[in-house]
Amino acid sequence: MNHTIRYLVALALCLMPCLLFSQPFPKVDTSKHVTMRGTFYSDRFVGRKTSSGEVFAQDKFTAAHRSYKLGTLLLVTNPSNGKQVIVRVNDRCPKANILDMTRRAASLIDVKSRSVKVLVLPDSYLPLWEQQEKFLDLLESGHFIDYIHKGLASLDALEVDEFLYDIELMTAPSRAAAEKQLSPLPIYYRDKLTFKPKNNHSGVRVVLELSLPEFEAIEALSHLTALFPKAKIVKTT
Repeated sequence: MNHTIRYLVALALCLMPCLLFSQPFPKVDTSKHVTMRGTFYSDRFVGRKTSSGEVFAQDKFTAAHRSYKLGTLLLVTNPSNGKQVIVRVNDRCPKANILDMTRRAASLIDVKSRSVKVLVLPDSYLPLWEQQEKFLDLLESGHFIDYIHKGLASLDALEVDEFLYDIELMTAPSRAAAEKQLSPLPIYYRDKLTFKPKNNHSGVRVVLELSLPEFEAIEALSHLTALFPKAKIVKTT
């Protein structure tokens, strides 16, 4: 019996991450940004206990604030370059309207002492805070929230370097028929344009060979669907 119980407990512990990351992340209201001054800790605080009892270290993604509840997750954006980082509040800052971040968090978004935009994230984003090393390029691009809103927030989806993507603009009976519909295409896409046979060899697929990470392909697609309503992203072959 004890062996069976131990087995079930071990199985539950193994399944918990899968169950957690399979849950959809809630929609975030991006209108509720708060602007404040972003700064970073002096090295003299390294090794000291924070207000939460945790030991301060400059290589963590944490921050101090005067009033946010300890444990609150914040998406911090540098409006001058769009770069973002997720921090968890684990300390108190005596001054109002200041977010005092670790040196590592501040350096990722190139903030020394300037205004930042702060957005409170739901507690369900804790796994993403813990694993943000896996998608720092997404945060640096400033497209984190857009990507989450498209329902692609599992950690597997956030490993954006695994595949590259193109955009299929349309299909047509022939290349000549396709070319008649391409006049709205912005000129800077023209050198990426290719015509490929459809799988059944009846007609052509019009593809922009962009070879982009998924979140960048989605961003490009959002600008093209008004011109080509049937456009979609496809894996680069």
